[in-house]
Amino acid sequence: MNDVTETWEQDVPSPILRVCTLDNYTLFDFSTPMLDMSRARLAAYPSTTFVCGDFKQPEWHKGIAARFDAVVAMQAVHEIRHKRHVAGLYRQVRSLLQPGGSLIVCDHIPPNDRPQVTALHSTEAEQHAALTAAGFADVGTHLLLKGLYVCVGRRPHNVG
Repeated sequence: MNDVTETWEQDVPSPILRVCTLDNYTLFDFSTPMLDMSRARLAAYPSTTFVCGDFKQPEWHKGIAARFDAVVAMQAVHEIRHKRHVAGLYRQVRSLLQPGGSLIVCDHIPPNDRPQVTALHSTEAEQHAALTAAGFADVGTHLLLKGLYVCVGRRPHNVG
């Protein structure tokens, strides 16, 4: 896991692609400039698909046909704009996962207890509760690093 999180320089195409062999790699972002930058950085990876969309929209997941082994949310979940909506987002993500697939969430630990911060950023316990409420199993924190955490939940094999 340290290899995935330790290097994020512009010339590194993707820490995930550096350490994993993948048949398909899909990037989802609401920002066309961010996707364009990713296209340039990942030009050597023809199995990469780029999807422009906004997970704050109710039906964002309907246009994604693939069933994934893993979904990685990198410092994006707080963009839902209030953590009370996170479990609903995770239910939608769960529908995109193969049975047994994992949702891996990296996000910020709340840096202080101001209401505008605590409304956006979930604590580890709140992440665990949202993953559990969304139907994920084997929920846990796998890494704490410089104000970030990585929480993981697995889609059970026997749940739709």
